[in-house]
Amino acid sequence: MNRRVWEVCEPHSDVFARDMDLSMFAASLHAVDAGTADRDYTEPERFFARTFMTRSLEDVLERVLARLLGQPGRGAPILRLETPFGGGKTHTMVALYHAARHPEAVEGTGAGGRILERLELQNLPRGIQVAVLDGVGLDPNGRTVDGLHIRTLWGELAYRLGRKPLYEAVRASDEARTPPGQDRLADLLRSARPALILMDEVMHYLAKARAVRVGETSLSAQSLAFLRELTAAVAESAQTVLVLALPASALEVPAEDQARAEELFQSVRKVVGRVELVETPVAQDEIFGVLKQRLFRSVGDDRTARRAVEAFTDYYENFARFFPEGIRSPQYRERMREAYPFHPELVDLLVQRWGPHPQFQRTRGALRLLALVLRRLWNQRPGSAYLIQPHHIDLVDRHIRAEVVRLLDGAFEAIIAGDILGRAREIDRELGGEYRREQLAEGAATGALLYSISSGAERQGCNEEELRVALLRPEINPAQVSEVLGRLRSGLWFLRYRDHRYFFTARPNLNKVILDFEQSIPDERVDESLHDHLLQVAGPARSELQVLVAPGDAEAVGEPSRATLVLLPLRLSDPDEARAWMARVVGRVTSRNLLVFLAPEKTHEGALRVAVRRWLALQNLQKSRTLQEMDREDQDAVREQARDKESEIQALLFSTYQRMFRPAPDGVTEVRAILKRDGKTLAEAVAATLKEKGLLIEALSPTYLAEVFRVRERPVSLAEVQTVLAGSPDHPIVADPRPALQEAIRAGVTQGQFAVRAGGEVFTEHVPEEVLARPDLVLLPQEAARPVEAPAPAAVGAVLRVAGSGKNLYPISKLLEQLQGKEASMEIIVRDSSGVLTQRRDELERLLNDYGVSHEWD
Repeated sequence: MNRRVWEVCEPHSDVFARDMDLSMFAASLHAVDAGTADRDYTEPERFFARTFMTRSLEDVLERVLARLLGQPGRGAPILRLETPFGGGKTHTMVALYHAARHPEAVEGTGAGGRILERLELQNLPRGIQVAVLDGVGLDPNGRTVDGLHIRTLWGELAYRLGRKPLYEAVRASDEARTPPGQDRLADLLRSARPALILMDEVMHYLAKARAVRVGETSLSAQSLAFLRELTAAVAESAQTVLVLALPASALEVPAEDQARAEELFQSVRKVVGRVELVETPVAQDEIFGVLKQRLFRSVGDDRTARRAVEAFTDYYENFARFFPEGIRSPQYRERMREAYPFHPELVDLLVQRWGPHPQFQRTRGALRLLALVLRRLWNQRPGSAYLIQPHHIDLVDRHIRAEVVRLLDGAFEAIIAGDILGRAREIDRELGGEYRREQLAEGAATGALLYSISSGAERQGCNEEELRVALLRPEINPAQVSEVLGRLRSGLWFLRYRDHRYFFTARPNLNKVILDFEQSIPDERVDESLHDHLLQVAGPARSELQVLVAPGDAEAVGEPSRATLVLLPLRLSDPDEARAWMARVVGRVTSRNLLVFLAPEKTHEGALRVAVRRWLALQNLQKSRTLQEMDREDQDAVREQARDKESEIQALLFSTYQRMFRPAPDGVTEVRAILKRDGKTLAEAVAATLKEKGLLIEALSPTYLAEVFRVRERPVSLAEVQTVLAGSPDHPIVADPRPALQEAIRAGVTQGQFAVRAGGEVFTEHVPEEVLARPDLVLLPQEAARPVEAPAPAAVGAVLRVAGSGKNLYPISKLLEQLQGKEASMEIIVRDSSGVLTQRRDELERLLNDYGVSHEWD
């Protein structure tokens, strides 16, 4: 099993200091020379023990020492160290300072042994004079020391190389603040050799010296002239080396405006340009060694590092389609091994992406930040920290957060708190499981923020592949990142997604703007809009059903004249309440068989209200000035979201109304079915489903009438047929009963299945249109419509008296069935002592009236 970095590696103890002094990573040549810097810089042996000897640094030491020794043809008189802030310039100069002042500290290192071998020496040179001219530490108004008032760079140079005696050689020039000239400087250097001159932060001094007037010019101009004379004097002086540290661009020059900074920068480059030898103190992948040497006492054995790298390499191979191709190359695998315990992506982020930022000092800045990250990591001990990756830059830590915010904008303090430590964390909690345990949403949001730090807008942010490299580690499914990013895009307020890249800005994104609009929408407006959307989804566009949408109460459902779909109000999402509501409707209407109900699901109302509120906000936003102030992409996104949200509302409503009910003898019964949308309205989908089940018909056949109502055996009134079809749940639903019944009667008469009588007139072959609409129409057997012959003698009649109870009604019902259509009269007396007749009186009244049965209550 792979071991976590906090189990294997041991950072230096100062990383865990309660109040870590981050200035220990910010070397100051002036403070080193004054003895006030951190011990890591002032103590030579300690400094070299914590210094990773890069190829460039070792080469600089060798050539400078060779020049100071006077070895012919070796070393250049002037070196210009030029990298962006934090690129190792000052660290290189501190190394030269200690090598010159304390050569024994270098001799005891591996690099010292190699340098001695190449220089063919037993020992490094002693007695080298060192002059430190640090532009940050020097005051252009001068200083008083050893009874002298030194006013200029040349005065400082003379005093630092030879104290009072050498200062006297340039006293007049120092007091007049005019350079002594090349020849005098050359004489001074010959007197002091071997001499090493270290000039750091020259631009800072020149910028400050602009305020000191010297005749018609300034001390800055005089100092620039001195620099020109000094470079010429050093070039012709043996055993003398001048090392200058200059910024890589005018962006790093402190000046009142960029134009002045550029002017000053170009002036200095012109002065030293002809005699320079540019050095890059830290090569690209040597930064791995610098960071490890400075931050760790031990990083474990090579076997542990190899196993961790193999685990990541196998992981990238197994999920190749989720990661950049280059990350699976042998070269990248070697970089991972060299970078251990860091992931190369973390170092590349800090050095390459953050490095050009004017507020980030490359190696120095990386050391400061990573020291804080290590302290947090070792305190928290996360379970999957096999390498230290970008997502380990934990913004919960206020010190880490301060380092990051410093490179962005003060507003990002609140953005981090709200979007990353608030909303992204909530997404992890909602997703639960591995998402929450590994903090994938928070880590992805952190990664997007870290990649947002850049000096060039063209590289702002990161794509999904880069984010996976920054976030994922073995045993985590890469597909989870897509789920997380989708939620971050819709849930965060300052995260943007442009051209397949994720990045943060200080300007709120659409999510925040829309949310502000949402908060101004009252609940009543949501209710109205929800009802409007329900009307659209309900139909009927081309449905056989008429629709009644969300009636206020059961009493609002009137007597239907044709098949009617009733959509219950959304508030009736409780199944018991919905059934009781539908039972009340069924109990109070006669044509109950014409009703179909759709009841809402219990869990969908909240999601619907959220979606409708968002849709309303998008509608309001499209009508506002705010939309006009947005960029084109955001405007298009608003319109697209409005369309998508409308579709989402319709889909939600369709999935909400899936429970279908029909009337039953004792209330309602559920029709088990899944409504298929397929572009249909609810009414169309219900109609299609009922047809598939044979529960909804558009036409009646004459045969159906003849057989179901036994028209061949007895006369049947139109009222009876209408009442049974509309009121009995045992029959299919006729979409529109009146025209369907008229057409069936017309066809039945034409086909000779039965005849029709209306107003004393009998029709046996054709029924006029006006007759079909008469309420007194009766269907007759064809035999009953033939001419009546003389009646036969009446058979001897009989009288049958039957008595029984409610427990033996079956034989009585069979008896009545035998008498159906016969010329028999009957009188039924029902005596009830249980109160059932009284309780159901209204229902029984409707039944008897519907079928035209005379009755009276006693």
